[in-house]
Amino acid sequence: MLDLWRLLKLVDSLTGIPRIGWVNAGVKHPETVAEHTLLVSYIAASLAKSMDLDAGKAALLAMVHDAAESMTGNVSKMVRDKMGLSQWRMLEASIVGELGFGNEFNEYVDLKSQEAVLVAISDKLATLIRACYYRELGYDTLALIKNYLSEVKELLGKVNNIKLNALLNDALIKCDEGQDLRN
Repeated sequence: MLDLWRLLKLVDSLTGIPRIGWVNAGVKHPETVAEHTLLVSYIAASLAKSMDLDAGKAALLAMVHDAAESMTGNVSKMVRDKMGLSQWRMLEASIVGELGFGNEFNEYVDLKSQEAVLVAISDKLATLIRACYYRELGYDTLALIKNYLSEVKELLGKVNNIKLNALLNDALIKCDEGQDLRN
């Protein structure tokens, strides 16, 4: 059953949760989980359209990919690793399932569709370009840039698409100020 008040609380919560990686990098006024989710949704829908996939499905998967953070907060990878990935995923699935999006969340996590893979790429790509943006503002995000670049490349190998590779190259050219990040 649709619970509009619960969805309002979800959105309000996500708009107030800063992404922990940016906090740890010393970024003042870092992007929130909601801002990240919106960027991921736009990227995923745009990529899906350009690849003749279901843009609505991609946007929906992107909208729910971090929905559990409305209750867990945006915790560091170290905390998730300590808990164990399978336990962490069960917690997330439980939270998102209560919102009525359990199937979509599982599709995303298990990369069960091309749209789910695009959302995973979009998630990492959104973080990569945000790291580049923060680097332009003078924050030390080079390690994050290299990490997310590696993750994007790994996921791109799953789709082997010339358009996506061109997009990544374009993002890197805009990000690359004096250092060759493509290697």
